[in-house]
Amino acid sequence: MANQDKAPVEGRRSDDVARRILDRIRNGELRPGDRLPNERELAVDLGVSRPVVREAISNLIGRGVVTPRGGSGSTVTAIGPDHVQESLALYLSGNALDYRSIHEVRELVETYAAGIAARRAQPGDVAHLTELVDRLEDEELDIAEHTRADVEFHAAITRLTGNEIFGLILASLHHGLVEVREHNLELPAAHHEAVRSHRAILEAIAGGEEIAARTAMAAHLHAVFMFWQERG
Repeated sequence: MANQDKAPVEGRRSDDVARRILDRIRNGELRPGDRLPNERELAVDLGVSRPVVREAISNLIGRGVVTPRGGSGSTVTAIGPDHVQESLALYLSGNALDYRSIHEVRELVETYAAGIAARRAQPGDVAHLTELVDRLEDEELDIAEHTRADVEFHAAITRLTGNEIFGLILASLHHGLVEVREHNLELPAAHHEAVRSHRAILEAIAGGEEIAARTAMAAHLHAVFMFWQERG
């Protein structure tokens, strides 16, 4: 019975130790690539037993925060954009969120990103967007090819902002958005609207018109949502 009572207590202690190590990473005391103090040092520093420290580090390894280095301890993992994108994408795909939830985030992110892109884009930056819109206007394009061009168009706009966080969020939503695009494009009216609205977004960005770019993107995303509702 004593051992059974002890396990939950040690579990709570290891969670607390993991949180305290995370706090040191967040405040910059421990940086990506830094080696963690060894178990004995952490146990003394944090006032817990070595098994509690061991469990806390195992927890952090499982969460991808810390990387084991064989017999030489563990280091703080350098979390790159791919890690963040993959984690968010897994969360979204595993929680059966409806498109309304995805749309609300997309509307907030992409409308603002379009405005920033218009403000920051240089004359040569819009050449790729122009090529993509020209491709979208090709009536012989099948749904899959249209979807790829559409995805790239929106991704290219986030790159023009110079803020990689916009791209991370949009890429994480990618799977759900592809399904909605393909779903909507079965409606001829949705295809025509997509061509028209992408051209309007392009022209606003090319002209450096921030408000017009945001307005055009907001109108496009609203239309996408309405077509999705119509298809049911």
